[in-house]
Amino acid sequence: MPARQVTAHERLRSAAFLSSFDRFTIPALLVPIHKALGISLGTAALIASVYFVTYGLSQPLWGGLSDRFGRVRVLRTAIAGGGLAALVSATAPSVGILMVGRALAGLFFAAAMPTAMTYVSETVADAERQSKLAVLMAFATAGVAAGTIAGGVLAQLWSWRVAFLASALLAAAVSIFLVPLKEPTTPKPTAGFLAQVSEIANDRWVRVVVALALVEGAVVFGALTFVSASLQHEGIGAALAGSAAAGFGISNSLCTPLVTRAIQRRASPVLIAGGATLAAAGLLLAALDATVLTAIIATVALGSGFGFLHSTLQLWATQVHPHARAVTISFFAGAVFTGGAIASAAAAPLVDAGRFSAVFFAAAAGAVLLAIVGSQARARFLATGRVPLSAAEAEPVAVAP
Repeated sequence: MPARQVTAHERLRSAAFLSSFDRFTIPALLVPIHKALGISLGTAALIASVYFVTYGLSQPLWGGLSDRFGRVRVLRTAIAGGGLAALVSATAPSVGILMVGRALAGLFFAAAMPTAMTYVSETVADAERQSKLAVLMAFATAGVAAGTIAGGVLAQLWSWRVAFLASALLAAAVSIFLVPLKEPTTPKPTAGFLAQVSEIANDRWVRVVVALALVEGAVVFGALTFVSASLQHEGIGAALAGSAAAGFGISNSLCTPLVTRAIQRRASPVLIAGGATLAAAGLLLAALDATVLTAIIATVALGSGFGFLHSTLQLWATQVHPHARAVTISFFAGAVFTGGAIASAAAAPLVDAGRFSAVFFAAAAGAVLLAIVGSQARARFLATGRVPLSAAEAEPVAVAP
């Protein structure tokens, strides 16, 4: 029997998995790095923040480069560069070199998700796009789960350096896996990068989507960075703490079938409101008590809510300005992780003081705000008639006066 042909989407999903795996080894490593290098926990948190900053701010750059040089060429180059940066992180002799390594890893691995999202958007019909994006995100969050578990286990059994070495080896494997990936046949934009940026900046709905992504990143990734550290602060080992925090990625991946069914049956404003509310409930539980059980339940709720919320915001990002889709998506993805960087950096003084509950309470409040504002904004956007409505959205959508 002939071997099944590997699809382009499966190759893209491997890159999404790798990007998230590398990004989420670090939360479980904050305490081991703090102890091994003799730095404060707040300084260790800045190592995560610098990754999020370069990851978030460089995404528009990758969008422009993929328009000029091609989606596949950019993706292959970025994965190889990220692997080398992970190797620098694994062998860093000082905090300064470690921060440089993580900054470069964030810079290169940032290309994976927006490039994969653009590739899917250019090769999949609008009616099926959200489901395909949800599956892509499921692989990304499976990388979150794997990275969180691997980071804790490898740090406890060997060294925090081994976790970064694992990223480097995985990047080498993904680079080989991407070799047969073919460029999509869609025509390149006629306008240059700066012209596209100016164009989308003048579209208020693009600004709304990017602002919501910024809040989402602050709420979800800003808080998720400290779940494992909050457990380790209570004396729980890195392996168990990292595994408990992996509920986010595991639940997000497992709930993908529910998300894809809900997409066909529920209007997108409802998915935003429900997903953000579920995330808020998980964050509130994390704020009330720091135990392994509550961390598992909280991160399961956060990951499930993120599945409904983020897949809908992703779809919106692909729809809002199709004439400059790659650049729009890159700004959207950049905003998500810039939000996470801002939130984790802002939380550093609270973390140094051991006030993890305050971090999670603030994130829960942000999730409630996102549920209200995001759902209403999406309903208003649908009322403009700029995109065709799904069967669920064809029913009357309530819009606040």
